[in-house]
Amino acid sequence: MTSVKYFHSELPDAPVLSGTAGSRIAVLDACLVNGWGLITASGVSVAGGVATATFTASHSFEPLSVILVAGASVPAINGEQRVTSTASLSISWPAPGVADGPVSGTITIKLAPAGWVKMSGTNKAAYKSGNVSASGCWIQIDDTGAQLARLRAYDAMTDVDTGTGPTPTDAQQSGGLYMSCSSTATTAARKWIVAASDKFCILLIAHSANYPNDYMPYAFGDFPSLKAGDAYPFIVAADTGSYVNATYIGDCALNGMASAVGVFVVRNYTQVSGAVPAKLAKPGLFANSGSTANPPGPNPINNAIELCPTLIYEGSGTNASRRGTLPGVYGLPHFVGTAYDSKQQIPAAVGLPGHVLIGVRYYSAADYASGYRYAIDVTGPWE
Repeated sequence: MTSVKYFHSELPDAPVLSGTAGSRIAVLDACLVNGWGLITASGVSVAGGVATATFTASHSFEPLSVILVAGASVPAINGEQRVTSTASLSISWPAPGVADGPVSGTITIKLAPAGWVKMSGTNKAAYKSGNVSASGCWIQIDDTGAQLARLRAYDAMTDVDTGTGPTPTDAQQSGGLYMSCSSTATTAARKWIVAASDKFCILLIAHSANYPNDYMPYAFGDFPSLKAGDAYPFIVAADTGSYVNATYIGDCALNGMASAVGVFVVRNYTQVSGAVPAKLAKPGLFANSGSTANPPGPNPINNAIELCPTLIYEGSGTNASRRGTLPGVYGLPHFVGTAYDSKQQIPAAVGLPGHVLIGVRYYSAADYASGYRYAIDVTGPWE
């Protein structure tokens, strides 16, 4: 499956995110719309159901990368493929049913984008899913600031500055939600991770110079809804204030057990009202995901890592009703010490066979061994 794409700032030629205007849009353009790392293979051959491309120069791919292949004479080689292994001048991916031997053509390969479309402005952008089955809602990114970006969803837009159904409204959160991008207004690079499908995006940013491996999560897009025929299953989850100098976003709903801070859906389940507050909850957590207040992991009973899905509730009080599930973000109901640090794979995760999940650190506490973690599904499928 290639429906979920996984990118990060350590990939060669990745766009740089920093404390400068426009750098967040450069990252989202590369991951959601354009891809990057276009290279022409010096040769492609198939052996035993595995295709291998060789290059004369270094490439931008790693295992789990989804690539877009074009120009091969064999149709099954073209299109999106998930890389299984790499070397400095070669990559390989499954090619079931393709005959052994060389593949002719001028074959180009790049990191496949997630499949979104864009409207542009000066250090502003609006993105929506390119999937015709999606809601058609937009996410607007105002990247005119240095250390912070602002984001807001709309149920429709005519240009990058004009839309209907702002989510959140100004009454709910004046100017939209916040994305903390850098603790300094400089060109110093900050680490980032993106996991995205053609309907949903998770953007993780290590904004603090003091804690360069602590990633804060932001999310937007269509979610799997419990309502039949839901035309507006679009959520945005981000910050309600500036945290550029903080090491830990304590009220981030994507990190915690249950929180309604900074979470909004573009319309309620009746489909007629404007933006509604929502709540995210991870049933099964004893405390914040991966924190020292959770029992040790793996679970000694089955020697496995358990996962807590992120559920979406419409409304923020005790009478809130579940609307759906947030794709790709899971709580860890364990304390894992130094295990599963940022971008390290989590083995033996219960309930998602065939998926690959990574740990992501979001709070280093007093020391690295006490750092908190959450889990991100970087291969899917999410639906």
